[in-house]
Amino acid sequence: MTDILRIYVLWHPESTRGAALAARIAAHFDGLGMERDGVGYRVPVRFRSTPWQGGADPEAPRAIDLDLAKHNAIILLHDAPMRRDEAVWDAYVLGVRAQMGARGTADCYIPFQGEQQIGPLKTDAASFTQYARQFEWPARLGSTEACETHALLHILFAIRYLLRSMAIIGGLPETLFVSHAKVDGDETARAIINYVNDPNQDIPYRSFYDAKQLMPGYSYQAQFQAVIAEATLLAIVSDVYDSRPWCVFELTEAKRARRPIVMADIGQRRISRTYPYGANVPRVKFTPTDSASIETLLLEVLSEGLRCDVFQEQAQDTMRTKKILGLALPRPPELYDIIARPVAQLGAKIIYPDPPLADIEAALVKAALAARSPNTEISSLGEL
Repeated sequence: MTDILRIYVLWHPESTRGAALAARIAAHFDGLGMERDGVGYRVPVRFRSTPWQGGADPEAPRAIDLDLAKHNAIILLHDAPMRRDEAVWDAYVLGVRAQMGARGTADCYIPFQGEQQIGPLKTDAASFTQYARQFEWPARLGSTEACETHALLHILFAIRYLLRSMAIIGGLPETLFVSHAKVDGDETARAIINYVNDPNQDIPYRSFYDAKQLMPGYSYQAQFQAVIAEATLLAIVSDVYDSRPWCVFELTEAKRARRPIVMADIGQRRISRTYPYGANVPRVKFTPTDSASIETLLLEVLSEGLRCDVFQEQAQDTMRTKKILGLALPRPPELYDIIARPVAQLGAKIIYPDPPLADIEAALVKAALAARSPNTEISSLGEL
């Protein structure tokens, strides 16, 4: 079966930094999103480092078959050891990029420059290929772990941009919509927005902070809906967040539009009432102390976005193949999904990510369907 997405990491076998980052990349994408018993959704990560004796060039790594996946991300970790053997690696990368070109725009190439003095590979330099300037990060980010997190953000951003550019809504990076209560969440929201929009930031995020970014003269409710319908929503859950009508509106609209959502919990004392439809999404405890804490939160946000992207594409492909008319949800179905949608949208099946719902949840959803759309069934993607 063809994978929706595969990631290939290329590094020189004598590069200890390359090997460490490759291992971090593999560990991160090995468990992305929904989990049961510690096992999450996996994006396959393959390494290309050591020479492959069965190939045409015994000094080059094993060839990559891009047709094993619908989309591929080729990550190059370029540093001094690779520069020393540039003739081998330049020819190898040139061959991979020629395969990518033959597939149109289905794949992406994400090169990193580990040292300032080495420059890109010869062929990449000739084609003016932009490299992520990995050598600049330690001075700004500090620890090796923080620099590896930043590399993961680059990779996630590039892959999500690829998937978005191939969709109907393509053309620009997805907006990060920061939902927050002004009373006790504004400082945190502003810290995140200031960070992602910092001139020194080398990831070209797009962000939405508040109504001041909207066009005057138009309905701000309608403009909020339009932005949220194509955004990833980061909810700053403060003590009063769930009691604020506009916060509830933003969260509900993101649910209605099946957008990626992450809840960042900054609560200090007590939440008097939790909004019931703020559940069923990732929730992380967050204290914005420095750039590393913000980047860790952004890693959660972009990772959840990629999980939703890949699931939606996989579900749509499967439903098309099996001729199933229905609704693909990026999260397990909840009562809101049944009640708040026109019956015509529900179709014959509601498909959601594995693992299957537990009996108690499934019984509630099926009871709601029996009352509203009796012919609609629910199924995890793995159960089809």
